[in-house]
Amino acid sequence: MPTSINVSHITYRVWDLERCAEFFTKSLGFYEQKRGNILYLGIGDTLIELGRAEEGEAARQQDPNRYAFGVAVENLEELVDQLVADGIKVVKPIWNAMSFWGKQAVIDTPGGPQIALREWRAPDGPHFTNWRPEEPS
Repeated sequence: MPTSINVSHITYRVWDLERCAEFFTKSLGFYEQKRGNILYLGIGDTLIELGRAEEGEAARQQDPNRYAFGVAVENLEELVDQLVADGIKVVKPIWNAMSFWGKQAVIDTPGGPQIALREWRAPDGPHFTNWRPEEPS
């Protein structure tokens, strides 16, 4: 029986394609994949398809718990410090996550909606099946 093997792409609706693409490639290490008049930003085997947001969509992105998707990163503190130095707004500062072992933060992206940055703590990760809430310390 045929099965799915990976997420091929995610549509990310932005109000400034160029600024958003520059941020993802220069600050987060994504690569550009231009196909006709569609611009994808890739990381690993997953592509983010940049699409134009509807009028007024930028004004509705103010909730710090509302983000378009998350990006797994290494050394979250160092990355957030660098992004802040580069003028990126941290919408929700680093916190210990409740649904995985590790930390997360939410940032604004230039020209697009907020995204989460997630740092997994081993052994947790996208394929770890034994996750349980940690006991309070």
